[in-house]
Amino acid sequence: MLKRFRNLIGPAQHTTLDLSPPVPNRLTYVVGDIHGCSALLDTLIDMIRTDQGDRSADWVFVGDYVDRGPDSAGVLRRLRALSDDPARRVTCLMGNHEAMLLQFLKTPTESAEHWLLNGGLDTLSSFHVDRVAGSSPVERHEALAQELRRALPPGTEDWLSRLPMWWQSGNLAVVHALTDGQRPLDEQPTETLLWARPGKRLQPRGDGLWVAHGHTVTPEPAIRAGHIAVDTGAFRSGVLTAAAIDKGDIRFLSTKVEHDVSKQWPG
Repeated sequence: MLKRFRNLIGPAQHTTLDLSPPVPNRLTYVVGDIHGCSALLDTLIDMIRTDQGDRSADWVFVGDYVDRGPDSAGVLRRLRALSDDPARRVTCLMGNHEAMLLQFLKTPTESAEHWLLNGGLDTLSSFHVDRVAGSSPVERHEALAQELRRALPPGTEDWLSRLPMWWQSGNLAVVHALTDGQRPLDEQPTETLLWARPGKRLQPRGDGLWVAHGHTVTPEPAIRAGHIAVDTGAFRSGVLTAAAIDKGDIRFLSTKVEHDVSKQWPG
């Protein structure tokens, strides 16, 4: 099914800052939050490969690979394999859920409650870390962290800790959550990149960069004020989305439908 979106970028928005279309250096696919949905990831990867054909392309994953869905372990294995494939240009960004997992491994006593209540239990289950001994919450949390570290495939914790916070190609930037529009990418606060939410008065960046992001669930992928939102809540909606961005054209591929944004850019 092909679903067309029109007038997603209103004339006032385009003329206010004379916003140019997003033009990365090559065809770019930006994949939204996966949250342990490995079956949806496999389906979307097949769709992207078919769509890409023999063209050169960048694949960028916006983070939140773990928690909430049933197979965080499988998602991490698949993404690491993609990242290691020399035939593909794959970048996996840090999400706030990867940051919570890493913090739990470092300081389980202080970090357990926050992570476990936000989907960490699902990640532990996917690695078969369900029951540990301990006479107190502190002992149990320490034991859970030790068991999870042992269950992670070799190199996974290090791979997660080295995930970049942002990616840029041409006038397209990709982050997990949002950016501070008044600061360059290399001066962004980590809190903003991982946790910020768009408000009702979302503004384009002053430097003309477009920002593709996840983190905030939208019923459908959306374009607003120089931002491209691709988190369609895969773990509860069954829809995992990727934006295909090339020479000013934006299309959305998803595990249910393909969304085609038909926008006539001036010039």
